[in-house]
Amino acid sequence: MILIRYIFLSMNYKCKVKISEVTNLSDARYAAAMGFNYIGFCFDNEKSNYIAPIKAKEMIDWLSGSNIVAEFGNQSIDEIKDISELLQVNAIEVENRILPDELKQLSKAAIKKIDVCSFSDEELLKELEAYQSVCDAFHLYNSKSYNENENFLKELCIKNNIIWNINCSPDTIKIIIEKYNPFAVNIVGEDEEEVGLKDFEVLNNLLEEITNSN
Repeated sequence: MILIRYIFLSMNYKCKVKISEVTNLSDARYAAAMGFNYIGFCFDNEKSNYIAPIKAKEMIDWLSGSNIVAEFGNQSIDEIKDISELLQVNAIEVENRILPDELKQLSKAAIKKIDVCSFSDEELLKELEAYQSVCDAFHLYNSKSYNENENFLKELCIKNNIIWNINCSPDTIKIIIEKYNPFAVNIVGEDEEEVGLKDFEVLNNLLEEITNSN
């Protein structure tokens, strides 16, 4: 028996919601039940939340209603294609130097994940412009302390579908949505306390902020 504490909200979110790096069925089923738009599984074996494609497939077979995203790091274009076709995902997310023309070969909705700490504002703008014609969204995150250029980031959110994961926490999420109005916010999955048992209090609190940020 799977023991999960669900608090069902109105799901009238102010923006779309993506959960990434899902490693367990509890997170996956919670995300689907709560109306998350995107559920991501990480196939970058250099990441701590890597999941084997066969295990991800077992979870995906339980899910409906959400878009499934295959998340990749430095894998080759052939490996990305093989896994995304095996799992019949709706979208791929890449964090590497795959060229725009190569992304077209995958015939999937594409999300480009970018560490904003690796670019100046001018460089980041050029990076987005280079991939804008082949990417459906950009997942922006910060790997270290990052001072937000408010006007610059507002402009990015106006001109692009930005999945926001910059300085993001339950304490800041409401302010972020009101200030930047991103296309989506990104939440990272966490381990279960034990198989089938998880407390979703933190996630519930975050979703309440997203729902009540009128």
